[in-house]
Amino acid sequence: MLLVGVDITEISRIERAATRTPRFLKRVYTESELSYCYSKKNPYPSLAARWAAKEAFRKLHPRLSSQVRFTEVEVDIGPDGKPKLNLYGRALKKAGEVELKEMDVSLSHARESAIAVVIARIG
Repeated sequence: MLLVGVDITEISRIERAATRTPRFLKRVYTESELSYCYSKKNPYPSLAARWAAKEAFRKLHPRLSSQVRFTEVEVDIGPDGKPKLNLYGRALKKAGEVELKEMDVSLSHARESAIAVVIARIG
């Protein structure tokens, strides 16, 4: 069975949250994600795409949305340049409970919005 999660967010919303409330960044992103995003000239499109990926993951299955911290879902760039999701803590535990076997993530952003799609196979 395939599961699909999708999320879209406004880049300006993430930028406002990051500049108004610095602890927002630590609550949502891992150190690796922050390092990657802030290596860019403009980090906010990459931050917004990662926010959308975390939300898309949570939308895959009702069990994945409850009690999973944002930092337990990390967007990483694989050696082939493709984004991938790393799961930790409760996110990893909940993924095991729903028998999540494989996941792919796609990220994109335009001038004002960022979007992510997560496709997973269970069972």
